[in-house]
Amino acid sequence: MNTDSEPSTLPVFGVGPAYVAGIFTLTILAGLATYLGWIAKAAVTPRWLRIVFITAGVLTAIAGITIWCLAVIGARSVEKIKNNQLMTDGIYAWVRHPVYAAFLFINTGILLTLGNYWLLILPFVYWISLSVLMKYTEERWLTRHYGQRYLDYAQHVNRVIPWPPT
Repeated sequence: MNTDSEPSTLPVFGVGPAYVAGIFTLTILAGLATYLGWIAKAAVTPRWLRIVFITAGVLTAIAGITIWCLAVIGARSVEKIKNNQLMTDGIYAWVRHPVYAAFLFINTGILLTLGNYWLLILPFVYWISLSVLMKYTEERWLTRHYGQRYLDYAQHVNRVIPWPPT
């Protein structure tokens, strides 16, 4: 199952830091563009809708922080990755890549609080890039390493958006 060019364990940090740095950079640039008024024409203007955006943003960011805590602290994921264990319980029964999903949610929450319609495209860009990145890196390694066991798990658990187990 394992080839000589392939690591025997999944790296704890994998391709994640590049993804996370990229989306945080885009989110910060979006915030800067909003603050400087460069995209003011797309600002959410009705006060009540602005409040909805801010509330949704805060709740989405809190959900992201919760997902991260469940994955890193609750599931002891770093320890399990180092021990080469396939994680399928706890938060991993709800989402295959909870740490990356957490950063997707946190950045989406930040973007929502900025209250700009044009910025609503970025969460989709983040989701698509994460999906492609995971499919061609970590999921490829997991499939080669765990075979049918991982494929069965992947068939029932969403890649990025948490969903109750089936």
